[in-house]
Amino acid sequence: MKLFRYLVHFLALPVALVAQDEPQSVSFDFRCLAMSQELRMMELYIGSPEDSERQRVRLNDLSKTEAYDYTGAPLLYFYDEASGGSLVATYRYNPEQVAPLLLFVANEKGATPAFSVLSIEDSWSKVGPGTCLLVNLTSKALYWKFGDERFKIRSKDQRLIDAKKEAKTPVIALEMDKDGNPYRVYRGQWHNVENMRRLIFVRDTTEKEVGSVRVKIIEDFYVPEAESVDED
Repeated sequence: MKLFRYLVHFLALPVALVAQDEPQSVSFDFRCLAMSQELRMMELYIGSPEDSERQRVRLNDLSKTEAYDYTGAPLLYFYDEASGGSLVATYRYNPEQVAPLLLFVANEKGATPAFSVLSIEDSWSKVGPGTCLLVNLTSKALYWKFGDERFKIRSKDQRLIDAKKEAKTPVIALEMDKDGNPYRVYRGQWHNVENMRRLIFVRDTTEKEVGSVRVKIIEDFYVPEAESVDED
């Protein structure tokens, strides 16, 4: 299962035909999650150079933001100022995702744009209670030992795991060095709760951080909506 939907443009395909396949306006709700501390509480603005008003979003690296509702072109432009300013990120709406969670990743210093925006499915109907979603945002493959399971997650890919079988799950992640030898980059013991899910994000470290990867874990608890009771 691929984390990201890559769009392949065939040069032989007429531009007019491509335009017909993409709606001019979309409407959806989304949340945001920053992948590093340097983006904490950063305010960005969705719009275009011509817009007199831009929609403000505030990033957080400690938890997911509130839900924002958006209506407009399927390609979103993020600026660092409410008017004018610099374009720092773009995101193309994925109609296959019911509840997109937008992940903001800082690019290398001096890169344009400054941030990459990737999205994953965040709906409870797709990623339910008792599951763990492992998201590999790094530039290399990672090799996981999840309880008794062993598997590989390629760069920019993900894997959904059923964690309801055990009360506790030992977890180890490995990567290969330049000589092809494995070494451990993460080790943990996760306690599983029936109404909880985990979203696990692994990214490359920045130039100011030690080691090769950073692991961020978001724990969500499912609270079912109260059933309505008919009065006699």
